[in-house]
Amino acid sequence: MKWFQSSRSGAPLLSGLVLMSVALSACGAASTTGIDAAGTNGVSASVKSAAPAPAEKPEDLYELAKKEGKVVVYSTSGRANDAKKSFEAKYPGVTVEVFKVKSNDMMDKLIREQDAGLYNADLIITKEVSGAVEEEMVKPGRIYKYLPEDIAKHVEEPFRTQSPGYANYVEMRSLYYNTEAYTQPPVTNWWDLTTPEWKGKVYTADPLSSPAFMDLFTAMTVNSEDMKKAYKDKFGKDIELNGTENAGYEFIKRLVGNGLIVLKGSGDVLEAIGKAGSKSPAVGIAVSGDMSTVEEEGLKVAPMFDVQPKASVPDAGYLYMVNKAPHVNAGKLLMRWMMGEADGKAEGLVPFNQLGAWVPRTDVKTVNAFPFEKLNMWTYDAQAFYKNSGKVRDFWIKLK
Repeated sequence: MKWFQSSRSGAPLLSGLVLMSVALSACGAASTTGIDAAGTNGVSASVKSAAPAPAEKPEDLYELAKKEGKVVVYSTSGRANDAKKSFEAKYPGVTVEVFKVKSNDMMDKLIREQDAGLYNADLIITKEVSGAVEEEMVKPGRIYKYLPEDIAKHVEEPFRTQSPGYANYVEMRSLYYNTEAYTQPPVTNWWDLTTPEWKGKVYTADPLSSPAFMDLFTAMTVNSEDMKKAYKDKFGKDIELNGTENAGYEFIKRLVGNGLIVLKGSGDVLEAIGKAGSKSPAVGIAVSGDMSTVEEEGLKVAPMFDVQPKASVPDAGYLYMVNKAPHVNAGKLLMRWMMGEADGKAEGLVPFNQLGAWVPRTDVKTVNAFPFEKLNMWTYDAQAFYKNSGKVRDFWIKLK
């Protein structure tokens, strides 16, 4: 799957006509509304107004799940293995098989399997891939949202009714600073980083190797009016574009032109700016989920969440049921367990409620000092990201 390539128009080269025929053949007799093997709890292809599924009692699902014997999970996150341990202890007789795979490889694997008439996976845990998960997997009905109403009533928007999937945890790519060098966040506006004061003092992980890092920059181009306003707030005048399409692209151009330092990964960024005793004056864009590593390694860094116009865009870990799941009841039971069950106290949720990761439930206390509802983020517009990510990537390549 060449999801990250781009055409002359900037839209991802995903062979639309081929994908359309692939989707139809994969679903077979199944409806493109994403109805599962049991014929219930589908999600409309419009996905924006997906209603909660009827609540099913865990004890009833367990009786059916024991007959199925196992549940198969494709996951981008190692958290699935932690949930497996507690689930199997809670529900003896139902084995969890976890296959760890990257998001884009998972999409390719599921498409190939379904096109061949193979339905191996019951549920998946995945990050978005510049909108491709929603556009290529949810809308054609290959995977679908399962959020029981007894859990849904505790879920924060947009993940309750406005999102194509339920996010069991939300991370972000945001700015970090050295706490030994600064007593408070030194940046309050993304445009600060384009000034002479920050020349050569900004790090980022390579967005060409990470869809989530590229999504942050794509968000700035998609929400260019916000970036335009933030520029005026910073400099007191309207922005003048220098051969770029909008204020988002102009920001990227000026940031790169101001000596942006690109490293391999998020951990490299945090180490570069946060090594104890270095008192580094630099800042860096890194993954919030690395905060547990920060504590383990004694790095002196802290996030900056109050950055205008927005601190970031969500990088959510979505739970989806798979169309024609062979162990559908076991899949639903495991998904409820990982969601925390109706009261939010099921042990399966614990691996997801970690430093740098937020569980979007009103009844679950975060371990982070900053609550989910106060995170200043752009909405993840999968359709816009899908359409524009290739163009942003091409723009980045030309600059670098």
